[in-house]
Parts: sequence; structure tokens; C-alpha cells
Amino acid sequence: MNIVRTILPLLGCMVVAVAFNGMAMSLSELHHIKKGRFFLTGDGLVEPVVRLVLNKHEVGQYEGNIASPIEWYKTPDGLQIRLLSPETLGEYTEQGVVFRAEVHQWSIQPAQTRKGVEYVQHTRVVRTDTMDVVDTAERGFVGTLLPEHEMNEWQVDLAQGTWSLPAVDYAFYDAFNIPAFGSVDARFFVDGTGQMVHHDKRLSRFKWRIKGNQLVLKYRQDGMKRKLSFRIAETLADIGLRVVMHVQSQNDTAPMVRTGLMLQDQGTRFSYENAVGTWLNGTVRYDYYDDHVYIPNIAFQAATWAFTQAGEIERQKIVHPELGTVPVCPDDTCYVSCTFTLKLLARDEEAMYVSIQTDSELVDGGPHFFMGKTVAKFEVKPHQRVSAFDYSWLGMTTMTFKSESDSTPYFFAMMPSTTGAWEYMYSKGVPSNVEGKFSVVDGKLHLETPQGTHTLEITHSTRDSLEVCRYDQGGVCGEGDNLVLEFHNGTHLLD
Repeated sequence: MNIVRTILPLLGCMVVAVAFNGMAMSLSELHHIKKGRFFLTGDGLVEPVVRLVLNKHEVGQYEGNIASPIEWYKTPDGLQIRLLSPETLGEYTEQGVVFRAEVHQWSIQPAQTRKGVEYVQHTRVVRTDTMDVVDTAERGFVGTLLPEHEMNEWQVDLAQGTWSLPAVDYAFYDAFNIPAFGSVDARFFVDGTGQMVHHDKRLSRFKWRIKGNQLVLKYRQDGMKRKLSFRIAETLADIGLRVVMHVQSQNDTAPMVRTGLMLQDQGTRFSYENAVGTWLNGTVRYDYYDDHVYIPNIAFQAATWAFTQAGEIERQKIVHPELGTVPVCPDDTCYVSCTFTLKLLARDEEAMYVSIQTDSELVDGGPHFFMGKTVAKFEVKPHQRVSAFDYSWLGMTTMTFKSESDSTPYFFAMMPSTTGAWEYMYSKGVPSNVEGKFSVVDGKLHLETPQGTHTLEITHSTRDSLEVCRYDQGGVCGEGDNLVLEFHNGTHLLD
């Protein structure tokens, strides 16, 4: 019964992480809190962000995906927040019984090794007929507890240029139970009015003002009054801001608190000079080649990319009914399952900031739906040789191990064990034939086998394969045998 552990790693998977530094908060500062309004947010863009109103007598209000009254109290380690109306993550049915996964509690304590706080989301699974708790889980994050009144003042001239506002658009597809968030392009006029362009090209007129340390927008959409309040979580030099957004006057299906990057469009365009190379975001990489081949995170399905007349990049995910995802179609039976449109918003000395919109089918060969638009930060370098294994691409990867006498597919995945903990496992031949665990230590791949542990070390790489030496644990490269690990990224179809 590990539905929580299954759901949680999937949340926020469409958004690319960006790391920031947090504000210091000691245990004594946490314990000194008697009341106040706070935003609890991670250091990146994929962690949950919530708003806490802590009142006297250990009561208050929580806002995240829902609004809920809370009880809060101090613990030896920090603060504990209990939701009186738990936040539902999802429901499922098993043998006619409905189970619900929900967030029921949060805990906050000072970060041990850096500035800021560590906060934990406490989840549980309950039987909806008896309300018995059948499973629990915890998920920790590193971030900041920001007092509303101490957040930065708006020193930016908003009436200059076009700004990208994060996560303003929201769509929920009931038939598929899938949400999508979208940034919008907005222009602010000095008379306190403005105009935003939504993902579907519709226009909305809005009124804006600075109220204390808030940027407040009011407008109508689909006959409904909307009010958005933006506060600055961090200033990004001359590029823009990281903000938290509090949403009011909308339906109950969308999160009331969100975060993202608010950037001024610098009017830049993609070119071979700034697009071709290895795009890095933490440990995840994306390779754009000058022959218009795109490979996500080393081992995943390749695609083709092209410049548009507007200086943007467009990619398509092409699906063959028998071969699956392919970079080019070998016949006339393929269809486009996803389109990705990338716009270069801004650059600084270290990185580029890219707006990415995804439109995807939700059934095979079906119409495309808006699936999100967000801004991500990338470092772009000349193509980097793959010199080390990494969990970021071994978490769900297929490779064929080739030697002079053998050719066998291997499947690598992160799987839940019988105890519910997540483990890295590999299979041989077919996905169901689990051989054992694998691990990555110092960039080397370790495979547990009945005969012992084998170590694989990369000696050379291309965009479609790795050359490795394989030896017993404790040995060195050259003592064992040599293999070629061929990726299943479809680049062979380009020949």
C-alpha cells in the first residue's frame, strides 16, 4: 500500500528546477514566532509552496492547493502545522474500496548545513469508508520561511518592456485529471493598466498597483473576477525576479499559492551560436546538435529541432505505431504527439532563461492540449563528453550491452521495494527479469549480481553509445572486459 510514494515523485515533473539561496532562520527565531503571515517555499521551482497565517492561541490558516484552518505549535526541533481539512493528493479504488492520499501535516526546522529551513510534508493514505490510516510517508525539502512583511520592495520599473509572469494560466482537464499551468506575457502601462497574452493567444486587460511589497493585478477571465498578488522572493540581478503568487477569486481546483520566475523579455533570439551545445540544469543535461538532433538527458528518445522565423526553437515528439517514439518517421504512419516551443527570454554571463510551452495529446493520435508554459534556467556549454554515470538518467533507461559474443538489453529503473522504499534496480533481457540493485559511486556504475558486484567505468562516449570497461569490484579498468552500451534513443533511424 504505497500509493503516496508512487504519487509524490511525479508531482511537479514538468517543471525544471532552479536553485536559489535561502534566508537564515535559527531555532530560536522559529520559537520566537508568536503570530504572522509567511510563505514557505523551496529553493527551486518544483518544491511545494504554501502560505501560512499563524495567529495567537496556536490557530491559523493554511493555503496551498486548498484553504484549511490549522493548529500550529512549537516542537523541540521547530514548528508543526496540522491541517484540520487535509489536502487531497489523489484517490484510487482497490477491491471496491476507495482510498485517498492526503497531506495532513507540515513540520519546519532550521536547515542543518545551509541557510534557510528544512520542511517536511507529512502524507497518509486513508480508507474513505472507515477513515483508517493504512499508510504514511514523509517528503522533505530545503527552502525558506519568508515573513510577508519582510519580503523585498518593488524597485523594478515594470512599465519597461514585456514581462513573463509565472503560472498565471491554469487549465484542468477533468476527463484525464490533469492540470496545466502557464506563464503569460504582460505589459504594464504607467496609467495603472496593462495587457496580458495567454497561452491560447487571448488577451486580458488588467489593472495593477504596488501595495506595500505586493504587485496586485485585477482582471476578468471567462466572466470571473481574478486578483493576483505577487511578492518578491529573490532578485536575479538585471534579469528579473523569483516571485511567489497568491491567487484569489478563482475556482477551487487550482493551487492558491504558486512560485516561478518573473522575467523581462530582452528581445533575444536563438541562433546556432547560443543554441548548439549541452544545456545543463543541475545534473540533467539536454544536447542540441548542429545537424538538428536533440537528445534529452543522454539516453532518452532523440528528436529533431528547428528554428522558427521568430527566432524560437520548435521540437516535435513523433510517434510510430510500432516503433514508438522516433526522431524521424521511417514511413507515412507517424503522428506528432507533442510540440515544444522554446523562446529565449534573457541571458546573463552564466545562463540563459528559456520560456518553454508544451502542447500534447492525451490519447494516442488525439488532439493537442495545452500542457504548460514555464521559464527554465540553463547553462549552455560546448558539447560535454559523457564521462560518468548518473542517477538522473539511469532512473528510467534502456541500454543494450554489446560484446564480441553477446548483445543483451538491460533495463534500469527506480522501483518501490517490498518494504515501500525506493531502490535502483536493473533487469536483463526483459523488464520483468530483475537481476538486482545498481548504484553509482564516483561516476562508476555498480551492478549487484549473484557472483558479486561488477563495476562499469566509461572510457569513451558518443551520442548513441558508451564504451566501458567492466571489472570485478575492487579491480581496475583493464582487468576485465570491454563493452559497448548502446542507447535506445533512436539515433540509428537518422542514418
